[in-house]
Amino acid sequence: MKGFLLVALFIMSFNSFTQDERYYRKIFTDELINRPEEVVDFKVEVESPTYQIDLNGDHFNESIRVEKKDGLDFIKVFDKFGRKILEKRLESIGFKSHLFKIQLRSITKDVNALILHFYEGKIESTKFESTARIYFISFLKSKLEEMHVYKGPHFFHEKEKVDSQYWSRRYSVNTIDYNNDGINEISISYNKISRIFFYVGEGVWRRF
Repeated sequence: MKGFLLVALFIMSFNSFTQDERYYRKIFTDELINRPEEVVDFKVEVESPTYQIDLNGDHFNESIRVEKKDGLDFIKVFDKFGRKILEKRLESIGFKSHLFKIQLRSITKDVNALILHFYEGKIESTKFESTARIYFISFLKSKLEEMHVYKGPHFFHEKEKVDSQYWSRRYSVNTIDYNNDGINEISISYNKISRIFFYVGEGVWRRF
């Protein structure tokens, strides 16, 4: 009986020691501090006009707006009641970045997608560099508030000397059911490069 009590006391003291050790470790590693989410206070904010479009085919318009915040690019989507359902930052590499085209496309009978054509900006120093990229925002027509953003490919990437800049690139973006499965793919072609993206579901795309 005494042996059992000694074992029990040892286990209790060991557990107490390990709990104290964890507690003090948390103190010294700041794990006990409840850190609030960082709130960014932007100094300069510029908004585009608000564009009205029926995203899900219910005959009520949703709203899309583009914003610049301290030089950073954002797209915002609002439902028919004016409630924000999406805010996404579009990543840039330099100045003069901007979203210059948006397409609404049907992927399936239940899924639509917004295709964003985004100029990521340019760098001008000892060299010139400029890029543009496609983003996909897919959503169920019945669940407009659940939008999924997919960062797609570049459709041009220029890296040239300042004295020989080339500004324009021909490219095409199409939605076609290439494999006849009832789901439209998104194809992006420029120069001799072609990429096809297959919609897997829940905002996931697979590149071919």
